[in-house]
This record gives sequence, structure tokens and C-alpha cells, in this order.
Amino acid sequence: MKNSCKGIALVLFSALMFGSYGVWSKLLGTSFGLFYPGWTRSLIIVVALFPILYFTKQIVLVKKEDWKWLSVFLFFTSFTQAPLLYAFNHIDIGAATLLFFVSMLLTMYIVGFVFLGEKMTGIKLVSFIIACIGLYVTFSFSITMFVFLAAILAVVNGIASGGEISFSKKLSDNYSALYLTWLSWICVALTNGIVSIFVGEIQFIPTFDIFWLYQVLYAFVGIAGFWAIIQALKYTEASISGLLGLLEIVFSIAFGALIFHQGLTGKIVLGAVLIVGAAALPHISELTRKR
Repeated sequence: MKNSCKGIALVLFSALMFGSYGVWSKLLGTSFGLFYPGWTRSLIIVVALFPILYFTKQIVLVKKEDWKWLSVFLFFTSFTQAPLLYAFNHIDIGAATLLFFVSMLLTMYIVGFVFLGEKMTGIKLVSFIIACIGLYVTFSFSITMFVFLAAILAVVNGIASGGEISFSKKLSDNYSALYLTWLSWICVALTNGIVSIFVGEIQFIPTFDIFWLYQVLYAFVGIAGFWAIIQALKYTEASISGLLGLLEIVFSIAFGALIFHQGLTGKIVLGAVLIVGAAALPHISELTRKR
């Protein structure tokens, strides 16, 4: 029971950390460009994680037969930062989170069926349909109330994140999750850094100001959230972690309402309920089957 409570606490902490992404993105804004914040924050994370990986001997050579899937994995990874930064700064945090989450969920289902040989069960089909309805509800009000491009980029980021998570399954048997995450941050630093220079963004020298404080805190939040969910899986079932992890959406919407005074409409609430319900169904089904 003690371990179970510890696992639940870690999942909730992880959801809180990931749910705060919209807050940090909005605080950073876009005055420093879309790609500069992403590559500099990624570099901070890469440097911070290197000692852990080095001393635990998790850094290994990638096998020749894994390069194909690693390339696909990193391709999706490279699109996971700038689009969401733009979305969080041009539409409500709750709307951006819902669009991101449901497009990620749908992408994971599609990749699983097409590339990973996963079977289409009745529960997954129902979940897929509900998620599509939730996407329609959220997306329809986003078109009329907010910037269309921002909504599109939130979806793009969800597709990229879904592809990243799904294709990592092709590599997870041979490499640690932390090592794959580290490689993904290296990719983000390189690709976003190159694009940032190419489009002419100013490359600011780090200073002791509020922007860099937000950058460091944002990086810490990402590392802490990832560490917490990995630790949580040692103490609780993956299905329970998946269910509790959906509170990330709730935390994100709550942060938007409390910190930035972003209102909740009936369609936002309906979209959130449908999307959370769609994501929860497979976890509930698995827990019921086990019991």
C-alpha cells in the first residue's frame, strides 16, 4: 500500500509538471523567436542529463539495424517544440492542450495499427471514435474563436509527439528510456538551432534575467516530470499511471484559468470530457480485465 501511494504521488507530480508546459511557454512568449527558446532549453537538458547517463553507463552505440527506426523517431521529435510554443501563445492553454493531446492519441493509434502490428480491439475503436468527436468539438470552436494557424500547429505538435512515442517502441528493448530521451533532446537542439539561425533569429547570449530563469525552470520541469513517471512505473501499474496521467489535461486547463484568467466555455468542458474519456477507456478496460 505504501509503494502504491508513492507511485500515485509520483504520477500526480509528473502530470503537474507536464501540465505546466503551457504556463512556461506563455511566460517565455515569442519575442525571442520560435526556435531559439527550443534549442537553448534542449541544450540545457542535454548537458544536465549527460552525467547521469555517463556514470550509469547508459550511453551505447546504436546498432546498425536500429538506425532506420531511430531516424524516424528523431524526425518526429524535431517537430515537438516550436509548434506548441506558438500555439500556447496564440490560443488558450486549455484549447491548445486538448488539440495537442487528442492528435497525439490518434497518431499513436494509427502508428500502432499500421507499423507496430497492434490489433484494433472494440475498446480502441470506441476510444478512437470518441477522440475524433472530441477533436471536432474542440477544433470547431478554435476556428471561430482563435487563430487558425495556432490550432493547426497544436495538432502538428500532437502528431509529432504521438509519432515520437509510438516509434520509440521499436527501440525501447535495446536502449534505456532516458537515453532515448537524451537523443531526442540532442536532435531538438540541433534541428531547432539550425532553423533558428537560418531564419535569422537573434542568438542571445545567456544572461541573468527573467527569460533565462524561465528557460532553466522549464527545463527542470521537463526533467522532473519524466523522472517522476519513470519512477512511478516501479510502484504502480501502467494502466493506473495512464489514468492518473490524464490529469495533465485538467492541470493545464486549470493553470490557464487561474494564472491567465482564460475562461472555460461549455465546448471546452465537453471537448475535455470526451478526450479524457477516450484516453481513459483502454486503461479502464485493462484494469477491469486484470481484476
